[in-house]
Amino acid sequence: MSAHKQVPGLGIARLDGGGLAYRLAEPLTIDEVGGLARQSWCRRLVVTDASADGRRPAEVRAICELDGEPFVLVGRIGEGA
Repeated sequence: MSAHKQVPGLGIARLDGGGLAYRLAEPLTIDEVGGLARQSWCRRLVVTDASADGRRPAEVRAICELDGEPFVLVGRIGEGA
C-alpha cells in the first residue's frame, strides 16, 4: 500500500496513522459526497453526523476500488467547504 492515493475528482488522500484508511485532507461539500455515491468505483458509503458538542465533525466513509485495489476512503464533510 502506498502512502498516497489519487482519488478522481477529490484529490490526494493520505494513508492514516494506523494504515487502515486513506483520509482526504480537504473537507467535502454535500455535492461532492453525492457525487461520490454515484461513482462506479465507490461500493458503499456511510455518512455520520457531527456531534452536538462540535468535537466530532460530520464524516463520510466509503469502501472503494481503484485499479483493482480495494481501500477505505475517509473525509470530513462541510468544514470550510
